[in-house]
Amino acid sequence: MATQVNLRKMLHPKRWENRTPCPTNSTAGSFVTSDKYDLLNGSKAFYVQSAAVIYMYEGDEDSWIQLPASGLGGTFGAGACGEFRALGAMGGTFNQTVTAGGVASLTTNKTIVRSLAGMRLRVIQGTGLGFDGTVVSNTLGANAVITTSGGSFGADTVFQLFSGSLWMATAGAVGFGVYDRATNAWTARSVVGLPAWGTDGQLVSTIGSAKEFATGQATAGAATTLTNGAKAWGTNMWANYQVRIKTGTGAGQIRTIASNTGTVLTVSAAWAVNPDATSVYAIEGNGDFMYLLGNNAVTLYRYQISTNTWSTLTPTAARAGAMGAGGTASWIDSVTGWDNETLINHNQAGTIFKQNGRYIYSFRGAGVSTLDVYDIAANTWVSGLPYGNQQETFTTGTHCCDLDGNVYIQKENTGRFFKFDVGVNNMTSLSTNVTPQGAVLAGNRMFVLPYTDGGTEINFLYSVVHTSNILNRCLLV
Repeated sequence: MATQVNLRKMLHPKRWENRTPCPTNSTAGSFVTSDKYDLLNGSKAFYVQSAAVIYMYEGDEDSWIQLPASGLGGTFGAGACGEFRALGAMGGTFNQTVTAGGVASLTTNKTIVRSLAGMRLRVIQGTGLGFDGTVVSNTLGANAVITTSGGSFGADTVFQLFSGSLWMATAGAVGFGVYDRATNAWTARSVVGLPAWGTDGQLVSTIGSAKEFATGQATAGAATTLTNGAKAWGTNMWANYQVRIKTGTGAGQIRTIASNTGTVLTVSAAWAVNPDATSVYAIEGNGDFMYLLGNNAVTLYRYQISTNTWSTLTPTAARAGAMGAGGTASWIDSVTGWDNETLINHNQAGTIFKQNGRYIYSFRGAGVSTLDVYDIAANTWVSGLPYGNQQETFTTGTHCCDLDGNVYIQKENTGRFFKFDVGVNNMTSLSTNVTPQGAVLAGNRMFVLPYTDGGTEINFLYSVVHTSNILNRCLLV
């Protein structure tokens, strides 16, 4: 029988409850990131107390297990940040090229140390393009062989595996790397182009596998285009998103959208198999990109996973003020009622549209209440967006996370929590956690985990107390 939910505000007041404490106290720069969409099942979160002390929390069990030290350089402290991705990153990348293939069989050059049975695997290039199934079994150890639920593959096959990865940036001289769950190993990644980092930072990914913002069936295609003659899209509203062909000709291919007209998507790299009128597509967040911001500067950096490169973005309009201590950053992908295929103004000035997946909302921190919004499609900032109940200021020790079009914020070490509702552009009080807080610390230690049962989803907001190992959670009513 599915879980029945009939919660009511005021009748069912929010109560913060203790969970199993973190194995170690929070420290400056320590952070938590989670699988907030439960893409891997099991409600997992990752607590990074230092570059060498890292734990995974399993919400289903309310328990902790230690993971390998990262081995990353830099200085762990204010500015350290990270992100969880559902895609595995064996060897530091999402895209895995096999060394041999056959019927329902893939041979890798990776040392896989755990069973991958039941995990999703999709082929994005080469022989078997379009396969999207599951792992039946795999060998353990070097040059692991994966048996799949179907398909036929070759030595040119490139696949992605939904096994999970933790990405982390340290501070100081900066280290950057990724932990892969399938291999239980860290891989250092490039930091070329990044400066020394000394104050709060936020690493934000636009997760391609989380949401489909638009779907349809193409009416035509060519080497670098996909056409849907029935559409009337706004010019370049899909720039920097990705398009994935789900079924039909060219199924399995994923490309970054460089630009679009009212009916035509132009992609950044030529298709291996041109789409046609049988191709069913989805437009999603760009799974190849991550954004890094903060460091008491207006500069915005973008990391491309497939090429292992950082670029410094040059927005059309620069951010009007630096993101300082306590600054936040949230990719907005799930506002209820936003029509993702029509450009409808969200503000009177017409600088923000009701389009999921297009914006990073960032409270500036540094003791002010200012909210800035980065437009991913237009590569520009909308600075100083006014909002309802704007007064509370945020600085060192502020925590944030987001879910379903809401940004949740804890104000420093006060125990006071707020909810910013993007859809109505309004800040409201959420709750107060009366657990005594320790000395204020930089770092983002708040996260969301869902409980799912069929079509029922119940979300819990978690918070690690400042200078403490106390973990509390609150049911979001």
